[in-house]
Amino acid sequence: MASPGLRHPTLAAVAARAATAGSPSVLFDITHDGPETGLPAVELVPPTAPDRTAAETLAFHVAGVGFQVHTWIPVTPSKQQDGVTTSRIAVRRHETNGHARGMFAGSVVINPDFLYDADHSVEILVTLGHEPWRPTYADSLMITLAYQGMTAAAAADHGAPVLFLQSPVAPFRDPGRQFRVDGSGEAPRLANGMALRMLVGLEQDNHGKRIALMCALAGLAAENGFGLQVADRRLGRVRGEWWSVLAPDPKRYAARKAELFGWAPDSVPPAVQLLTFVGPARLGSSAAIASDLLSRNVGMLAVSESSMQEIAFINMVVPLAPARIGRARLSSTTLSIADGLGQTASECGLTRRTGVRAKSRVTDSAATDYRVLRTGPMRPPIKEATVDHPLWLSWGMPLSDALRRVDVAELVVTQLRAATDRVAAARIDYYRARVLADGHVTGRAKIAVSLVDGLSETDVPRLLSELCAWAQRESVARLLDDDLPLGAVRVRLAWRERWLGHTGTVA
Repeated sequence: MASPGLRHPTLAAVAARAATAGSPSVLFDITHDGPETGLPAVELVPPTAPDRTAAETLAFHVAGVGFQVHTWIPVTPSKQQDGVTTSRIAVRRHETNGHARGMFAGSVVINPDFLYDADHSVEILVTLGHEPWRPTYADSLMITLAYQGMTAAAAADHGAPVLFLQSPVAPFRDPGRQFRVDGSGEAPRLANGMALRMLVGLEQDNHGKRIALMCALAGLAAENGFGLQVADRRLGRVRGEWWSVLAPDPKRYAARKAELFGWAPDSVPPAVQLLTFVGPARLGSSAAIASDLLSRNVGMLAVSESSMQEIAFINMVVPLAPARIGRARLSSTTLSIADGLGQTASECGLTRRTGVRAKSRVTDSAATDYRVLRTGPMRPPIKEATVDHPLWLSWGMPLSDALRRVDVAELVVTQLRAATDRVAAARIDYYRARVLADGHVTGRAKIAVSLVDGLSETDVPRLLSELCAWAQRESVARLLDDDLPLGAVRVRLAWRERWLGHTGTVA
């Protein structure tokens, strides 16, 4: 990722620069959890460094499995964790009193030139379907195909960095023209559908790359029956407003799935592996990993990819091949990129190694020194499709002892669960928080809520509006009880993402 005016450094140049004694490093913790281990509460404190507050925190949950990532700068510059090392990364499994939870601690020497300007970026939504997320083995291969096509389009033509990529996400339907400006006619969305959301960083005035990227994505979508939308960046538009390029084509999607992966089982995978690929953030690394997974016919149920303090974290949920289910006990380990992808192909690939379409070239790619962290197998409760509605949360406030004890998003979820007359369940699907240099914490989260049975569909928008206002008010009151000044607490909860931008956050 390059800021305006900076050229993208070559891999050789970055490696040479990393070898110098002054290269900075970042410490990180990564936690894998699932039904067998339980999902811990989200918090800003790294599990292996309870005396610290993480500079950045990411959490991603789906179908009862999930990831938490914490990053922070060590007290001693360039300090490297003990453990398995390469030239730029060290990582070890953190023991948890014999528990099978996958917990890892490590450090990465970052790229000094890995910079970007978020103002010059483009956000894309690729939709495979509008139904609730419940992918089969064949669908998981289509998700891998979409992921590979999206990351390859970003990496082409001198490359543009993938700053964020996630699936499943809330799919979007355009409201009628009479509701286009304020979204007042937008129906409540599904919390999770088979859609991928990607944010790509661009250099200032690099219109050619933007056009080439959109052309490549439009070709990918048209060929496979995907929907394609781009963030509406016109004057007055905010995050959460989309410009539709192509609508999903269910018949074309079904035909391509049958053509490419008709041999794959048409059933929901009962067991999965959790994978995290971690290494210095670098152009083309995610495209190389995606290409390798697709060439080995490894499906993908979910992915959350982010750059945190110039480290790339690519978290994936991949289905275990039917023939491998029941043959392994729950375990976690850390491997080199080549060994990690090889073992993943052996356990999750839906064809034998001799039948893959291409030989792996990941060791000659931008991901050559990445580490693979694996935990599994786990059995996520992928149930019959249910209708969960997303609520978007944003907040900002000073870092305090109260915030270290009770996170804002966890506090809001607790309030929502207390409304038992209206809410059947509530959970955090996505969470991202940063501690700024001035001591303030800012964050965004997506919370999924399931409403009680028997509600009329026409009553849902009113009920969600009432829930958001009530939970926001109660959460702020709780934070103020912890002696935070009124003017310093800013929280906003809404069931339309665009409302976070059109309406100012309130205390």
